[in-house]
Amino acid sequence: MKQTYHFSKYHGLGNDFIVFDGINQRIDIAHIQSISSQLCDRHFGIGADGIVIAIDSEECDIAMKIFNSDGSCPEMCGNGLRCFASFCFQHKLLETDVFSVQTDAGKMVPALIVKEGNVVAVEIDMGVPQTDRDLMPADTIVYEVPIVVHDISYDGYIVSMGNPHLVIFLDSNNHQSLDLIADTVYSNPLFKDGINIELVDSVNRDRGKMVVWERGVGKTLSCGTGACAATIAGIYSGQFDRKVTIEQPGGNLLIEWQESDNHVVKTGPAKHIYDGQVML
Repeated sequence: MKQTYHFSKYHGLGNDFIVFDGINQRIDIAHIQSISSQLCDRHFGIGADGIVIAIDSEECDIAMKIFNSDGSCPEMCGNGLRCFASFCFQHKLLETDVFSVQTDAGKMVPALIVKEGNVVAVEIDMGVPQTDRDLMPADTIVYEVPIVVHDISYDGYIVSMGNPHLVIFLDSNNHQSLDLIADTVYSNPLFKDGINIELVDSVNRDRGKMVVWERGVGKTLSCGTGACAATIAGIYSGQFDRKVTIEQPGGNLLIEWQESDNHVVKTGPAKHIYDGQVML
């Protein structure tokens, strides 16, 4: 028997999500995952880059489950987390502006910046950069790998924010297409399970321009964890200071890699688009 689900549409710098309350309505998470591509289809579905579901947590104040548009399950999504935090506050799932969220990448702590009852931005302590044992040596938070595209070699930096990223620094006005680089990277056996790709132009020490290819989605207007990874790689390679504005096609994110505790803090908007119902 089909069931009517209430949902909300949110976006973080153009990276958009269908958000379900899985606490106050019964959600078949496995079913939602199995039809993710249909729901996210921009012509025949609701249309989105991904799906986020709020569920109960025994470890944190609340838990977040997320699926990409192809049905795969990323460990973390920075823009999705900001949208999730704003949804929880605006739909009164939590009545505090700072709370803990259980994710597949560990505990995250968003802090809402609220003015006149509206969430204008979300600051998130993303924790410390992690080591992806499938892609990096032990105890490594930035791992350099050469990336060769049509006989041109680039310095690539693998960084994990709970999900894997490959950051490549290029002149944004003179580089090979993101599609071509993504095809080359995905044909490399090292990245057999996929990876998020960021092409970054270090404009100056406190500003960078970035475009992104998200694993399980493709090109998107922005990526929160990608902006964090770009900042870390830029600091590691001596191109960025500790606090950087990352410009993306969808807008800007402020990223700080704190020297005091090694935590990465990300600040940016999350916008409510509309509420709706869907029968599944």
